[in-house]
Amino acid sequence: MTQRIDNPLDGYDRYQHENKKRPNRPTQANATEKGLARYIQFLGPVLAIIGIYRFSTAFFLAKRSMPHSSQCTSHAAGELLATSLGLTNNEIDALYEGGILAKHQHGRLDSFSPPGPVSDGCWMERHVDGMAIIVVDALRFDFARDHLPKSVGSRLRTMHSSSQLFQFVADPPTVTMQRLKGLTTGGLPTFADISGSFGGASVDEDSWVQQLKDTPPDRRGYIQSVDSPFIPKMAFVGDDTWTDLYPTQFDDSHPFPSFNTRDLDTVDDGCLSHLPRQLGSLTSKHGNDTNPSNDSFELVVAHFLGVDHVGHTYGPHNRHMDEKLRQMDDMLSYVFDRIDSDKGSCRVAFVFGDHGMTEDGNHGGGTAEETNAALFAHFSPGCGDMGALADITGSEVGLQAEESFRSIHQIDLVPTISLLLGLPIPYANLGGLVPALIPSIAHEDKYSTAAKFSTALALNAAQVWHYLSTYSTTANELPAEPMSHLRTILQEAVSAYKEGIASPDGMSSLEYKKACGLFKLFLSEATDLGKQVWTRFDTDGMIIGISLLLLALILAFPSWSWLLRLMQSPILIAAGRAENYVTLLLMLFHCVALTFSNSYIINEPSITMFTLAVICIIMSSHRVVGQLNLGTDSHGASKRVSWHIFQNALQSGSLPIAIAACSRINALFVTGHGLDPSIRLHAAHHPAFFILSIAALILIRLALLCQHDSAGKFHVGGIKLMNGAIDATSLLCLAFSWWEKRSLDQNRNGYMLSRVAMIMSITGTIIHVIMRIARSGKEGKLTKANEDTFHQSISALFRCMIFTVAVTGPSSAASAVIYFAQVWSLCQVTMTERSGKVNATVSAALWRLAIRQAFFATGHACAFNRLQYSAAFVASDTFYFYPAGVSLFINTFGWDILGSISLLTLTNRSRKWQVWRWFVFYQMLETVSSCISVSIMRRHLMVWAIFAPRFVFAAIFMSLNLLCWLAQLVMRSR
Repeated sequence: MTQRIDNPLDGYDRYQHENKKRPNRPTQANATEKGLARYIQFLGPVLAIIGIYRFSTAFFLAKRSMPHSSQCTSHAAGELLATSLGLTNNEIDALYEGGILAKHQHGRLDSFSPPGPVSDGCWMERHVDGMAIIVVDALRFDFARDHLPKSVGSRLRTMHSSSQLFQFVADPPTVTMQRLKGLTTGGLPTFADISGSFGGASVDEDSWVQQLKDTPPDRRGYIQSVDSPFIPKMAFVGDDTWTDLYPTQFDDSHPFPSFNTRDLDTVDDGCLSHLPRQLGSLTSKHGNDTNPSNDSFELVVAHFLGVDHVGHTYGPHNRHMDEKLRQMDDMLSYVFDRIDSDKGSCRVAFVFGDHGMTEDGNHGGGTAEETNAALFAHFSPGCGDMGALADITGSEVGLQAEESFRSIHQIDLVPTISLLLGLPIPYANLGGLVPALIPSIAHEDKYSTAAKFSTALALNAAQVWHYLSTYSTTANELPAEPMSHLRTILQEAVSAYKEGIASPDGMSSLEYKKACGLFKLFLSEATDLGKQVWTRFDTDGMIIGISLLLLALILAFPSWSWLLRLMQSPILIAAGRAENYVTLLLMLFHCVALTFSNSYIINEPSITMFTLAVICIIMSSHRVVGQLNLGTDSHGASKRVSWHIFQNALQSGSLPIAIAACSRINALFVTGHGLDPSIRLHAAHHPAFFILSIAALILIRLALLCQHDSAGKFHVGGIKLMNGAIDATSLLCLAFSWWEKRSLDQNRNGYMLSRVAMIMSITGTIIHVIMRIARSGKEGKLTKANEDTFHQSISALFRCMIFTVAVTGPSSAASAVIYFAQVWSLCQVTMTERSGKVNATVSAALWRLAIRQAFFATGHACAFNRLQYSAAFVASDTFYFYPAGVSLFINTFGWDILGSISLLTLTNRSRKWQVWRWFVFYQMLETVSSCISVSIMRRHLMVWAIFAPRFVFAAIFMSLNLLCWLAQLVMRSR
């Protein structure tokens, strides 16, 4: 009885062994049973892949684009106010007559303009003559406040209201392409669109860039000179992401490649070479008569990348960042001087970061460091007093309205830019106008400044309400309760606004200020609604996906016979070994409970390390005690422990400790993964360190060449020796490549040697796979053939490891040595499972936790801001989409792939299928739990920042395991 329940979780294997002793059934029946078993084995992973695909497509529904555009016609503003806000014709006529809404007429706008259909703006009057937008990628708020003294600091110290610094809040995902889409369309980014950040796709929604391109200059208040009637143009220089989004809109375009994060200066130097000429042609009050080429730029956009690339390569606190910020300070000082050069014109320069960066220089998530960028607005003296709106704060409505005035989100810049340039607000905009960024132009009429800006906010609110209503009726219906709440706020704002219009003298500033506060509150609430419910979830599809995954999980459960016995006799739990049940409890916590807590997900590396250490310590203790507990002799006396037994006990107990120790050493002492090899802050980047590690890998490779012949002697075949020489050469090329990259000479970049090493490893792996397929039909089940296959598989894995090391950086050489020692220890522990010393559940848990810890120890995390983009540039300084994508994928998931295939190779050789089944079951359990958690947390504040990325990584981990499993099943069925 004791023999039977010592390993209660191995019931499945024992059941198969007992069945072998039963008399054979007829051949046809046996064939039917085998076919059915094979079908069920394939059914589990296939259902899981279908389930995860169905759930993903249901959960990551992208926002539907609307094909409409806002119009710049003579009655567009009045019609919008009438249809969306319910203003009467008399009220709209009063706004036109008072000069608040733009005048559309046929004739001359003034003495300088030619005759024809003209207007002083599309919806409202144009406020600026020229605009410069300077994007300093990853400009954090503290960078602008503390590290730009010459440009930003000097103008803030003058206390002049024409210069203002704001905290510019970005919406996650904080990646450049999504932020630029939001900054030009006013829409909120969706999580599914993050893939576009690595491929590029033009914007198909209405934007102020497209409006500026399509709207005739005389309809948006652009004053042309009779002597020089040229059409103003748009100029761009910098990050080529802009031209991916807007490939034909810019007239003077100079894009530079943006993906090489090691290149700190190319994009910035290109901007500095073109920006002076473009700013010199920036439009003034009456055109640019001094420009001999007749090129006048109404808008100049420059996007600098150096700060972002320094952050990715060196982090935010180092001399490289100080130098780059000094360069940006000098550049911005020059820009502001050019903006101020024409005293009679109203020009504006907006300087902002598209996102921030974390303390390790990355971005992509939703932390405060990543979302809090800087916005600095500088207006020329010709714009007049920018402090006229200081008394419009929303205090008449309440604290919530006041907060909406103080907080500036990036999409709030969209309606602001549109009205400054006399354009209609983009159709799908959800941002709210920033009154503090609108110059106060004096007019000789009876309407107050508050009246003008309440009208601007009314147009903004009308546009947002019109868009939400249209989207709700034609695309996806928005929730009724939040929409009703928005309607109530809007009605209150419209009521106050109408009271202001109806006042006898038109000077009811109090009512207009109240309307401003209510309109701004409405816009803030509308933005919050979009953030909460913009992405509509396909609930039915999510349920179907989870159901398929649960069915696959049930089919994949490895030990149903044990579970049935356990249900019949629960008392058996007490008779089992403690390490089995402790492992199960810890894995249930790690795979299930962890996915429901954002705090646990953030601290997953520490939790994984702790769980692995606990299981290893318990296993080691059990092994040592079991070896030393010899029982008693025939006289009842305790048997004495010999030195040989004591030595065996220590050796047996040291293997689990070695597994945990390898993970701990890798995480604590090997740092700098994925960072530029020229960094000297990490010991693992020092030549002495990585050359010794490379030498150790070469010795390991040579050791793998040796095998025993029938006489017990070592021998090495000619083909194996050639393969070993190729792998050793690849490793030496890597070492010399890293040495070259440390050189201060820019011409010594090591790219050629990196390419040689990567090509040799890939070519060798491909040749191995082809030879393996060609020989698979001839080998049968001979022991020697299986041994050869095992050694060939190890050689292929070693070549894959070389490629993984190449795309992870110099520090990964040391990680590879430690990882190899850990895998060897895991293999030794797993092989002892045959004698019952280690249960399959424990072995699989050790493999899974050790592989996951290697993922964390090499600088990765289940978050997009921890992707190591430098992997795309280990062999070239030019961005090639597919090779870069493969390199980044292997950099991120290569260690998981290596570990999974190592375990699969071991289980194939030792016929220990239970270990592999439990290994896959743990990952499937984690993925199913992640699906359920993101479904429950889909309205949680941190769903897109934490829960959704965690689900994505879990799904990829599971998919890799399932593909390996399917490949194994196909090979076994041949």
